[in-house]
Amino acid sequence: MGNREMLARGYRLHSETGTVRDRRHRRARVLTIANNKGGVGKSTTVVNLAAELASRDYRVLVVDLDSQGHAGRGLGRVARTRSVTVHDVLRRLDASLEDGVVETLDPGVDLLPADGNFDGDVHVSDPCRLARALDEIVWHYDVVLIDTPPSVPRLLVAALMASEAVLIPALLDDLSIDGVTRFMRTFHEVVTGHNAALGTALIVPMRVDTRSALQRAALDELGRRFGRDRVSAGIRIDIGLSEAFARRRPLRAFRRASRAVADFADLADQVLRLLGEELIRMPAPDEVAAVETTD
Repeated sequence: MGNREMLARGYRLHSETGTVRDRRHRRARVLTIANNKGGVGKSTTVVNLAAELASRDYRVLVVDLDSQGHAGRGLGRVARTRSVTVHDVLRRLDASLEDGVVETLDPGVDLLPADGNFDGDVHVSDPCRLARALDEIVWHYDVVLIDTPPSVPRLLVAALMASEAVLIPALLDDLSIDGVTRFMRTFHEVVTGHNAALGTALIVPMRVDTRSALQRAALDELGRRFGRDRVSAGIRIDIGLSEAFARRRPLRAFRRASRAVADFADLADQVLRLLGEELIRMPAPDEVAAVETTD
């Protein structure tokens, strides 16, 4: 039995025993990770947050909407030859995302890879197309994390239309704060004009060094502009994060005692609180097999 079939089977088994909600209420929680500025740690956040959530037995789908494919690279996976990618649903209406899902080396984390040849030309003009395509598969998962490119507005809007919350990684400098400000304008436009369910944005400072007076000033400025409750403690400087990407694995896969791993654990706690309710974990394939054995 394949992974997709096992997940679906697990859903049915646990639904029959009443330990999960019905399908309509089991939709995964979808978060977009975005910033108008590149190089601020979006993919780093996606990869390491996904690994942290999976370590707690949540089932996570990473959607790599950036054609550079950095999230997939950080998880050691790329699109298979001639396979469906997430960008296909923005090119044609008959594409099914389930055909493109691949497992990663981290149990509990699946990936919808990017198309490295995607040039930003969106043929399907419906801004809800990605949301509708994800609806076909999100009930397999607890959390979906969408990694976005910094400079393709239509892809950013498509991601926001599919989401209920946003994480905004940001460096603690003037240019990055300006990127957050510009992104927040887009965020509010989507919320007020199209997706009122998109109610929460959390800024995640990256490469934090609180010994720096400039960084402390930048943190104060973020809190002043957007509210201190919208700024997380962030992720401290850790050379291991770069080493992890070079190895194409999340940092916790080989250096669990590092400070960045601890920071991503704190961020995961905040994300789970941000979602506003306790997630009901999907059964893992081995749990499904155990249920089948006892039947």
